[in-house]
Amino acid sequence: MTAPRTPPLLVAVTALVALESLRVAGAVGSFSAALPAVIAAALGGPLVRWLGSRRALPLAVAALAAARLLTQIPGARTVPVLAVTAGIALAALVLTVRDAAATSRNGPGRAARAIALAVAADVALRLPLDLLDPLWRGGAIGWLWAAACAGGLGALAWAAHIRPSMRTRPAGGVELAVLGPAFALWGALLASPAYLASQGGISLTWAGLWIAAGALLGTAALSAPRLRTIPGLAKIPNVPNVPLAPAALVLAVAVAVWVPPLAAVAALAGLAALPATVRAALAGRPLTVGRGAPLDVALAGAGAAVGQLLLVLPLHVRFAPGLFAVLTAAALAVAAGHATRAARALPAPRPLGHAFAPVVLAALLLAWPPLATALRAAPEPLPRDTAGGVYRLLSWNVHAAVDRGGELAPERILKVIRESDAQVVALQEVPRGWPGAGGLDLATWLERRLDVTAVWAPSADRRFGNLVLTSLPVVESSATGLPRAGGDMDRSFASLTVRLTDGEEARVVATHLDGGGSPDARLAQLGPLLDAAGGDQATVLAGDLNARPGSEEIERVTAAGFRSAQDEIGDPARDTATSPPRRVDWIFGAPGVAFGDFTLTGTTASDHLPLAVTVYLD
Repeated sequence: MTAPRTPPLLVAVTALVALESLRVAGAVGSFSAALPAVIAAALGGPLVRWLGSRRALPLAVAALAAARLLTQIPGARTVPVLAVTAGIALAALVLTVRDAAATSRNGPGRAARAIALAVAADVALRLPLDLLDPLWRGGAIGWLWAAACAGGLGALAWAAHIRPSMRTRPAGGVELAVLGPAFALWGALLASPAYLASQGGISLTWAGLWIAAGALLGTAALSAPRLRTIPGLAKIPNVPNVPLAPAALVLAVAVAVWVPPLAAVAALAGLAALPATVRAALAGRPLTVGRGAPLDVALAGAGAAVGQLLLVLPLHVRFAPGLFAVLTAAALAVAAGHATRAARALPAPRPLGHAFAPVVLAALLLAWPPLATALRAAPEPLPRDTAGGVYRLLSWNVHAAVDRGGELAPERILKVIRESDAQVVALQEVPRGWPGAGGLDLATWLERRLDVTAVWAPSADRRFGNLVLTSLPVVESSATGLPRAGGDMDRSFASLTVRLTDGEEARVVATHLDGGGSPDARLAQLGPLLDAAGGDQATVLAGDLNARPGSEEIERVTAAGFRSAQDEIGDPARDTATSPPRRVDWIFGAPGVAFGDFTLTGTTASDHLPLAVTVYLD
């Protein structure tokens, strides 16, 4: 008797919703959200104990459907709710993969293929939306997608409930925890278009194509003749057999995080190796603790959540993210290698003919993002008239596009930029694939809607930095790193010279200095910054300097001949940041410029307020 067709589809849809849920939880994630997520992920164990495996699976999937609908309500998107939703998604994923892997000898391969296709579909669906998940969009699009996800999960849960029980191999055990590290690598690194675009210096569309190609190769590789080990290593004394796919995965992740120009190629290799690694980890003899399935499932769910957090949380705090990415891949590779060696005889891969439809589907996903992008509405440019040597400048720390309520708010940022009538926009804390912004590439998102030239100066791990957008002709531009000098992360500044309508040239330097309590790092960073900004009398220096009025840092800037726009024509007593209230954002002008019409706009789209000023070239 053949295995039922429902489990792979159930795995794919559950994986698709899980990817979104984990990404959304990452946008508001914090250490306080870790415990609720781990507890919720472990709930599959008690469900199996109370209801049995047959009833636990559809109930977990139905709970995920209800949670997905709940999170579409803006007021419900609190940290605990999103953390629990992410945990429920992992619990449902563990149960669905456990069921799919147990329904045939080829079950692990079918489950791995379903997950790989879900990853490809997730990227293909998000690219036309510029990586802004429908959940954050609201309106008809958001609710239609939420209803489709919930309806699909509900229908598949019912189908799983009424289908006949069929199990041809032992059910999975604790080894299902490998799904956590695997999804962390998929969601935050290898299948993150913004990450590949920011690291490799390629467009978001090309990054999506690399990911889709990797998913295609990974799907096809599950049906290729298996190369179990790296040739030759078994003959070296004291060196164990190393499965080829896990070893390739670790190498690909290491290259992706430490050799940025090769990030896209490495991601393709990693995406090709990851499904086979997951299959190897699931195909071995089930790892049990000897106390029954409920405890095994609970440990698998909790382990999956911990495996996810071990990569994502370091990315949040920007603490050695590359090291943790490689360690995550290594942990997954060790689990896969152990399962491969422990298995008496891994099932042969299904011939490519049996996987024809999945491979064709993966190939079609290659074509969708460019087609959808080509149908995009034309951008609306910023103002361009600078007659008389006058232009308007906006400087704003956008807090990774996350507003004070924890919502992703790129549309509100765009609205503020348009209403400022600025020809030059200097932004700080711009995310490009950072998990704290749900994987959003704000630089590309804004550039596609404003028809501007963008100058990107990466900081931290290149997923976060300074961005200058302008509608004016750019004469020259550069992005320069600043000395860390014991600060909290790598810092940078962007500089560009623009040409005004009457031929004058104006220079803008934008930065974001160290945020530590000691001024030493900021003072060290001001040296090269002032050297770059001080050579032109028509220079404006703007950004979040993390320095207050009267501080040593501000005195050094004014001693170099720069004047503060807010102090000259604004309200010097007004704070520019809200949590905690403080004045740390500045627009300075060199002796050759004058200021007029300074505004400090009240908005909750960020924890900083946007500063805008009209700049006159004397």
